[in-house]
Amino acid sequence: MLWYKININELSSEEYDKWFSLAAPEKQRRIERFRFAEDRKRSVAGEMLAKTSIGGFTGIAPEDIKILTGENGKPHIESPTVHFNISHSGDWVVCAVHTAPVGIDIEKIKPINLRIAKKFFTNEEQFYIFNKTPDENDYNTAPNYDLLKRFYEIWTAKEAYLKF
Repeated sequence: MLWYKININELSSEEYDKWFSLAAPEKQRRIERFRFAEDRKRSVAGEMLAKTSIGGFTGIAPEDIKILTGENGKPHIESPTVHFNISHSGDWVVCAVHTAPVGIDIEKIKPINLRIAKKFFTNEEQFYIFNKTPDENDYNTAPNYDLLKRFYEIWTAKEAYLKF
């Protein structure tokens, strides 16, 4: 597996225009409907990163790669031997490419309601996050950075697994 990343702030307007023009018409329409410029940049950067990553992996010119959308909105290309997945959060976009199904996830570390952990994480995962068996008060406490980092480690691993 290979993975790649790009900061959307490093995407020049020329690169944006080039990669936007290479997107399929329906993808262009979806991009244009985004309210915020950052969302449009993330989408175009994801398209660019996927095509250049797949191109580097396969030797196919990125301009010749057509990204299709399958069930549940999962992107893919027609090749049965190349799999990829994209994720974005904040200023970053990441892409993983492999010969087998692959998932990747990235999340900006930010405050979150820890009750999500109670609902979606195992007891062992919650113990890892809180460094103890959590009690009801732990879910109501404002989390510190280390706790949030551990939360997002587990959250992104689960998200990436679900993207297979």
